Amino acid sequence: MVNWSDCWLDNQLIVEAGTIDVSPALVVVSGGSGVGKTTLLRAISRQNPSLRPRLVFQEPTLLPWLTVTENLSIVCEDIESQTHWLSLFDLSEVGQLRPGQLSLGMQRRIAIVRGILARPRLLLLDEPSASLDPANVERLISNIGAAISEESVPTIIVTHSPRDFEALKPSYFELTGRPAVLSQSRT
Repeated sequence: MVNWSDCWLDNQLIVEAGTIDVSPALVVVSGGSGVGKTTLLRAISRQNPSLRPRLVFQEPTLLPWLTVTENLSIVCEDIESQTHWLSLFDLSEVGQLRPGQLSLGMQRRIAIVRGILARPRLLLLDEPSASLDPANVERLISNIGAAISEESVPTIIVTHSPRDFEALKPSYFELTGRPAVLSQSRT
């Protein structure tokens, strides 16, 4: 179980306090633009430190002056593990390249690999499939499924496209309202 307290911005309540059972391997949270999905992930990350959560933002936060391997070494110096996860995410040829030499989709997958290599007990993914073409969305979902299966790490994904993740058989939640409230949904 993860929980969070009310999330405020200035004097406005953005997301009401709540709890999610993360015992299913994957939880998908959907909601409209600006409803508070990223705020929810930040609150979960801050308020559940015992799970060593790793938040992977929508925009990759790779350091542009470092190679992919150097970016991964920030959290894991084990080259064998890096090679394994880069291969699993179809990125085995990019270790010596810098982020600026890669597509946005490749950068997102590398950021997810870095999140996994940090060995969290909770992985939080903010819109991992945003702006990807259908073939890359399918590849990314397959990669995420393999990672969840291999690492057994509970994962929460926030997205505008919850149906993209159907093949992974997640638990679905929806964030709605002002202030936003999280409730279980069918998709």
